[in-house]
Amino acid sequence: MTLPSLRAAKPTIRLQDVVCPNALWAAWRKVRANGGGPGGDGVTIELFQSGLESRLAKLAHLLEGGRYHPGPLRFFRIAKPDGRSRQLAVPCVVDRVAQTAVLQALMPALDARMAEESFAYRPGRSVAQALAIARSAIEAGYAWIVDADIEQFFDSVPHKPLIRELAIWLDDCRLLGLIGLWLRAFAPAGRGLPQGAPLSPLLANLYLHPLDRILAAAGIRGVRYADDFVLLCLSHGAAERARRIACGLLKASGLRLNPSKTSIVHATVGVPFLGEMLLARVK
Repeated sequence: MTLPSLRAAKPTIRLQDVVCPNALWAAWRKVRANGGGPGGDGVTIELFQSGLESRLAKLAHLLEGGRYHPGPLRFFRIAKPDGRSRQLAVPCVVDRVAQTAVLQALMPALDARMAEESFAYRPGRSVAQALAIARSAIEAGYAWIVDADIEQFFDSVPHKPLIRELAIWLDDCRLLGLIGLWLRAFAPAGRGLPQGAPLSPLLANLYLHPLDRILAAAGIRGVRYADDFVLLCLSHGAAERARRIACGLLKASGLRLNPSKTSIVHATVGVPFLGEMLLARVK
């Protein structure tokens, strides 16, 4: 992994950058283009568009005055390829607009500081690129693979250390407080990211950024796509070391590797990753 600079200055992003008319209108256009159903208040995108100017003006007024409170989430479950299901939590349209405005303000500055081997939810990065990097490492001899799975990642992210990590990157207390408000609205007990909220992918990458950075500092090659990652090593012993380091780092972050889904496999056997097989070519 490439070790990002740790001396980069904090991006200067303020709540004012989020509540200005241009930011909220741009966020609205993004939410409308993404589509999706209503949140827990039942207000659809079509209904929100009725009286749009006054709705956005009211949102700006509430955000700027510190009187904004998110509405109820709508929860439902969708099937996963392995037969299990995952819970989605959809914010109200007005809250999606507010979160998208924050996301669009934060993304350029924060994304520039992310590790090169982190591929999920980032502009200009793809599953195909992640697979290409992993296969290139295998071809170069890094054929012992730690196939890692973080147990219930989105349900397990603890809020306090997440906000502490975010505070390293940002210095606007009101913006930090707003993000904390959204987290508490989803999980008052202080743990979990809502899958379905615009900000969650960025926060997920941010929380796993120290894992990327420290693995890179330890000389361990890895490719991460959200909470799905592989570590690529020259020997079985190096792979064991990489797994121990990753396990310790995650434990310190309040997370854990799923022991039943984490294994060390040689690339001649192959590892499923991002819907395809990482498999060494037969020479």
